[in-house]
Amino acid sequence: MITSLKMMRTYPRITETITYKRRKQIGRKQEILASLAGEQVHYRLDDLTCPDCRHDLKEIGTVCARQELLFIPAKLKRIDHIQHSYKCQHCSDETLVDKIIKAPVPKAPLNNSLGSASLIANTIYQKYSLKVPAYRQEKDLQRLGLPLDRKTVSNWHIKVCEYYLSSIYQLLRKELLKLDVIHADEMPYRVLDSERVKDYVWTFLSGKHAEKPIVLYHHGSRKGEEAWDFLDGYRGYLHCDQYPGYFKLSKQDVTLVGCMAHARRKFFEALPEDVKEVNAASIAKQGIHYCDLMFSLERRWVDLSVEERYEKRQSELKPLLEKFNDWCFKRSISVLPSGKLGKAFNYCVNHKDKFMNVLKDGRLELSNNRAERAVKEIVMGRKNWLFSQSSTGADAMATIMSILETAKQNGLDQFKYISYLLDKLPNELSLSDNQC
Repeated sequence: MITSLKMMRTYPRITETITYKRRKQIGRKQEILASLAGEQVHYRLDDLTCPDCRHDLKEIGTVCARQELLFIPAKLKRIDHIQHSYKCQHCSDETLVDKIIKAPVPKAPLNNSLGSASLIANTIYQKYSLKVPAYRQEKDLQRLGLPLDRKTVSNWHIKVCEYYLSSIYQLLRKELLKLDVIHADEMPYRVLDSERVKDYVWTFLSGKHAEKPIVLYHHGSRKGEEAWDFLDGYRGYLHCDQYPGYFKLSKQDVTLVGCMAHARRKFFEALPEDVKEVNAASIAKQGIHYCDLMFSLERRWVDLSVEERYEKRQSELKPLLEKFNDWCFKRSISVLPSGKLGKAFNYCVNHKDKFMNVLKDGRLELSNNRAERAVKEIVMGRKNWLFSQSSTGADAMATIMSILETAKQNGLDQFKYISYLLDKLPNELSLSDNQC
């Protein structure tokens, strides 16, 4: 308890008091209305005579009585691509065979299919961005007059990944491995026809200071080989939790950086329900307080340059990290290693070198929350479509989500981007007949 009081005096708790009321934004509605295309609807009198004296009325002006937004439901339209043919009469007269020249026609993403670039892009956007499962899309398409089943929609996604999007995925992976900082995380994912005991989706993404953000998902098992194979040839910093599957990467010049948010979470889980009456709770609260102080320092430096942040960490964060490590080591001796508090201390003591690695570069972060936020996109989708039927479908899901999330991180409209790819790539890549 004396140690706790000394620490509280040395590092006072930072509290924030809000002394103002949030004001309503003025002009927000008008700004939204002005940004949209509009049309005018005029209301005129049919009888231009005065109801009292019966003389003619003269128009003197107009006023916009109100503005409203009109929702235009989606609709399907058939496009007939008519190809014109031309004959060269001169060449035909000179040879035994007529010379016929046909106007080029843009290729469709999938030949002999109802799936156009815009229609497939819409089903992809609905499922993977808006998290609308295929069976709900099936009902909506039938309402529009298109009798498609969910199996057809899922097959579209698998085929466009195989023909087009997988090549973009591999290019993004090559670019990601060139970066100096990468975040990684993994989560369970259900695949019905999988031969594995349990499937996982791995997340690998660029650091906060990357010029062009990249987010990639990878479907596989939770074995460390998945991370080793994906990051084969990578040399740099890797933000991750302390899952042992990452440890072998340190042999290929990969520097693992620990996540202080995971450490804080373990101390938080060690708090009993009644923290006021249990003495052990004060120890867990001290661990949380140490972590809060570190994150408070990082928030102050968020706008600094990489070089300035590096200097600040050496002068302020490094002493605090060293004090935290010493405190964890001393306290870990006096608690049961099998309890929640003991596990929290063992986690911090066993991986203290990973936590200290954040001091090596100003581009690194104190937590791996960036990867966990990217994982949430898969989590939200999993809550809606629940599972993938096959490993092929899970691979397609990971590829499509990678393309969409990378587009989102770069400020692109996801629907327009995927529609653009499916419209242009079939004409850029030469496909064999058996692929189509």
